[in-house]
Amino acid sequence: MKIKVLLIGLLLAFGTLSMANSLEAYPKKNRTKQNINLDWKFSKMSKLEKPTATDFDDSKWEEVCLPHNPDPVSIWLDSVSDRWEQKNYLRDFNWYRKKLMITIQKDEKAFIEFEGVHSATDLYVNGKFVGRFEVNGYVPHHFDITDFVNSGKENTIAILADHSFNPTISPDPYETDYLKWGGIYRDVYLVKTNKLHVNYNWEAFDAGVHITTPGVKKNNGTVSVKTTVVNEYDKQVDCRIETMLLDADGYLVKKLNSNSKLKAGQSKTFRQTSEIVDNYRLWSTDDPYLYRVVSVIYMDNKAVDFVENKFGFRSVELVDGEGLLLNGKPFFMTGVNRHQSYPHIGDAVPNSMHYEAALRYKQAGINAIRLSHYPQDNSFIEACDELGILLYEEPSTWIRWKEGEWMDKLEQSLRIMVRNHRNHPSIIIWGAGINHRGPVPQLNNAAKEEDPFRLTASASAPWNGIKNAGVTDIYATMDYRRTDFPEGDFCMVMEHGYSHNGLAQQHHISRYKKRKNNIGALLWVGADYNRLQPKPETYDFITEYGLQTAYRIPRPAYYWYKSELTATPYIHIADESVYKNRKIHIYSNATEVALYADDKLVAIQKADNDPLRLWNAHPSFTFNYNWKNEKLTAKALSFGKVIATHSRTKITEAYALKLAVDNPNRLLKAGGSDLKMIRAYVVDKNGETLVDADLKIHFETKGAGSILYKQKHFVQNMQTYHGVATVYLKGTKEAGEIKINAISGKLKSETLTLKTEAYQADELLASAKPIFDYPTYKTDIQTEDQLEQFGWNIVNGGDSTKCEFKAGNCTFVIKAESDLNWRKGTYTILGDLAFMACDGVFVEKGQLTLTINNLPKGEYQLKSYHHSFQDVQKLFPYTMKVELNDGNGVFEYVSDDASVQIMDGKDIGERSPISVTNYIKSDGISPVVIKFETNKKDAQTWLNGLEFKQIK
Repeated sequence: MKIKVLLIGLLLAFGTLSMANSLEAYPKKNRTKQNINLDWKFSKMSKLEKPTATDFDDSKWEEVCLPHNPDPVSIWLDSVSDRWEQKNYLRDFNWYRKKLMITIQKDEKAFIEFEGVHSATDLYVNGKFVGRFEVNGYVPHHFDITDFVNSGKENTIAILADHSFNPTISPDPYETDYLKWGGIYRDVYLVKTNKLHVNYNWEAFDAGVHITTPGVKKNNGTVSVKTTVVNEYDKQVDCRIETMLLDADGYLVKKLNSNSKLKAGQSKTFRQTSEIVDNYRLWSTDDPYLYRVVSVIYMDNKAVDFVENKFGFRSVELVDGEGLLLNGKPFFMTGVNRHQSYPHIGDAVPNSMHYEAALRYKQAGINAIRLSHYPQDNSFIEACDELGILLYEEPSTWIRWKEGEWMDKLEQSLRIMVRNHRNHPSIIIWGAGINHRGPVPQLNNAAKEEDPFRLTASASAPWNGIKNAGVTDIYATMDYRRTDFPEGDFCMVMEHGYSHNGLAQQHHISRYKKRKNNIGALLWVGADYNRLQPKPETYDFITEYGLQTAYRIPRPAYYWYKSELTATPYIHIADESVYKNRKIHIYSNATEVALYADDKLVAIQKADNDPLRLWNAHPSFTFNYNWKNEKLTAKALSFGKVIATHSRTKITEAYALKLAVDNPNRLLKAGGSDLKMIRAYVVDKNGETLVDADLKIHFETKGAGSILYKQKHFVQNMQTYHGVATVYLKGTKEAGEIKINAISGKLKSETLTLKTEAYQADELLASAKPIFDYPTYKTDIQTEDQLEQFGWNIVNGGDSTKCEFKAGNCTFVIKAESDLNWRKGTYTILGDLAFMACDGVFVEKGQLTLTINNLPKGEYQLKSYHHSFQDVQKLFPYTMKVELNDGNGVFEYVSDDASVQIMDGKDIGERSPISVTNYIKSDGISPVVIKFETNKKDAQTWLNGLEFKQIK
């Protein structure tokens, strides 16, 4: 079997060019990862029935795709009367069956991998019981099915998603403030590997790939990669691991190799550590730069396995009097709590919607999210890595707990959570407490044992328990009532109150920002969610205080966050849902706002001077104005200049339906596993949404897609919610065009057209990105008696006619019209690359000529160093005259690369030596010739060393 990895331009050494643009360019290896979300049969069965036999008749079962919610219900949960312990509602046995062709070679293993199943998983292959996982419903797990597979034939996979009430699996048996949905609600994969392979991260403390950054500085970092390889052969094998550190564009930064002999059944954890200096970038919320780690496993010098991970360089620390430092700078987390569920589909959320959810938070400027109250989908964490959002993740509990098997399983689920997500730079806090109850030593110790590089938080409440962080690092508390701060601990409000106009959020955030050792303020909650909370004589099935509705429609306060946390000039007039007491609420990051009614100036005001909101960067603007039928226009002013505007009209009667799709730049994938939210806004003639509209809307589709649950009563005629009706669109098996139409009585209808893209089952190919295996050659040109520059190749020159050396298969030749002169080493130079710059070759007058022979066709970067030791004080500062003759022809220029002028040749401090960077194009035939000459009269021209690499 072959892994198809998109490898554009593998260059193992200059002069040996790989199969550019070939999907087969990577060495053959066994690992495959097939997404098997499509074409399942589903049915609910009684506890006593086991539909596992290969000849079981499932022809009348429902055809479904994963992720799957076995119990689609209305947003009001169809008026269920269960209590919030949820002992009966949705608590049943959900069965899934699938026929799957599987071929396993003699040297291969096969696994079924689950990202999440509620709440326990039983797996059967070809009628035989493989195993049961009953630790937790929110964490990944896998089963080895190698010995159960009929290779080369169709195999029957049967899965029980056991969602029965289970008092040993948290958060059962206690109440929760969120609904416990059922089913196989995350992705499922068929994974095949060689018998010599990297195992799963969650199997053990030393398992899979574990990436840490023990050294994070502004200009360089240290990365340590632990990779565990398992030998499941019945013999000893020679194992080599090659780990490639790649930048975000796929270019090789470092390559690390380790070897070991592994006995039969033995596992080995390889530990590889390297520094990154060149083109070094930090990960931050403003610049979420991600490196890639590609690990290739060789057996007897043949590649047999391949895994890829991402990481970022970022440091997080708590400093008394400064608070939370991100990369050495004070950072205040402003964000929300997140539940993963959506109406109707429950927790069965496709990866694209997890990304869209993260993107919507990022667009508001939100920089931190607590993943309440359970581990969440890999795709959401990956989106936060990519977008730059800090995360606080915790195991699945709420308030109550008990020792023994229940707590041991909870601890095990925390360990799995940490191992699964520990490589992600977005995660900075592990939850080591139980909501309302505070720090739990057993959980804190497990988190610190698994990952001592991150912080832990307590999940406390002000009305009970200890009033400090306890054994955890952070006192993370709820604050709905102006509670006290701990005297000696770092504190964050992990849950604070909400108001539709945004004033409550501003009050809480301002209050916590004014104390340095308070590190963050997170709103409860980011989006509304279903729950079973009994109240006197009623039941509360859906919250109504999210920053977004359950369908992820932003509420007015969302736009205050955007004004507070983003830099682009911005202004927004809140809609009529918060227009009360003749108050117009406006959100802007400008210093002044001018409000106009029908182009007549109402007032110009600064932000509200509220003592409870003084620590906000941009408190909202409140205008006292009796808004009748005028068109309101708000103008953001900076020194009297208009930098942003927003207009709004008074809502009139319903006129039309306006259709929209979430994140239209990401196409819907065909097949039925992926979903898109389609929204029909009820608008008036001015395009304003009628936030109180109470209508039913019918959606119709034509082409390569259909409405999910279209036969359900609550979808056939979807009820508007805050003026918007939302449905889920899924694609057919084949990609194509879909037309969606929305109808409601006499309202003007609208048709929306979108396209789907083909479904890709090969998960490795779907996520593959280019790898440019181009080594960087660093050459220190010197003679005897010089300390070597770390990590550089040494060229020992001394010849007066020429200096010749190789980099890969290329030959570099240095000549001049006069004699070449050499300077012996000295230890008196200071600064970066000091030992490389301490010596070199020079000419008294004229040019130094560098010729590069045998250079393959492509584009290259050459950085040359020209630090002079000529004893002429007036020489400094100086630059270089350069003549480049390459595939683009002849180009002459005077270099201006030196950003700091060096005033003394014997003292370069922390500065680097003067350098020149050339971008070279080679035709693969002609030599490349570069001539250097110092631009000072009677000056020597020096060459100390070179850095050379291919870039295309």
